[in-house]
Amino acid sequence: MPSLRTFLIVLTMMSMTVAPLLVSGFGMGSSSSSKAYAATSASALAASNNNNANANTNSNNNNANSNSDGDNSDSGDNSDGDNSDGNDNSGGDNSDSGDNSDSGDNSDGNDNSPSASSSSAPAAAPAPPAAPACSTPGQEMTFQSADGRIMVRVFGSMTQSLKFSIRQPIDPASVPPAPGPMVDALLFQLIAETCDGSPVAVLPAEVNLGVKYSDVDVAGMNEANFALSRLDTTANQWRLVLKQVTDPPANFTSATISEMGFYVLHQKP
Repeated sequence: MPSLRTFLIVLTMMSMTVAPLLVSGFGMGSSSSSKAYAATSASALAASNNNNANANTNSNNNNANSNSDGDNSDSGDNSDGDNSDGNDNSGGDNSDSGDNSDSGDNSDGNDNSPSASSSSAPAAAPAPPAAPACSTPGQEMTFQSADGRIMVRVFGSMTQSLKFSIRQPIDPASVPPAPGPMVDALLFQLIAETCDGSPVAVLPAEVNLGVKYSDVDVAGMNEANFALSRLDTTANQWRLVLKQVTDPPANFTSATISEMGFYVLHQKP
């Protein structure tokens, strides 16, 4: 009995000694397992993050590829798409069918193109016909002053080729005073020449001399009394032309003449 008691005491003491060691060992094992599990979890989390990063990288790369191959390629926004044939900034707006190209606002078919500028430009006035250099025998021809108010009509009966020139204005002080009030300073010198420039004082046939004026030119004057006079340089005085007609409604006075020199349209006293 004492032996049994002694055995139980020893067993109890051994249990008390071993138990903490077992508990400590178990704790250490648990701690190691926890640490191992924590390490494993951290590794898994890192791997997961890496995978996510890789996924994001791949996704970004894919997006970049998408933005590259897609946006900057045939069907993308900023490549062959938007800046190429079928989209806004290439074949669209800046190419054949865009605003700034062949059919756009600033190209051939619109306001700022050559065709628009061309169509809006005013047409040039036709050049006046050149004055005839010389008359032809047997044909009628008309010569006139630069302002168109004095005309010389050569009839077909003229047997010589001639050219006529009308010199004006003439200084009134260089000639005797007109026989009456002068009509709108219609004082001029009539000159005839052959085609080679030789002067002709008296024509071989008569021509018609016509003078035209406006109502403003003759305000307050009696048109029915208008007449053409030629300066006789021998006597230094004006002489009325014998064959002449006055046409007040047409504002026109004409005479049949054959002598060259100074002429004046005036109102008879």
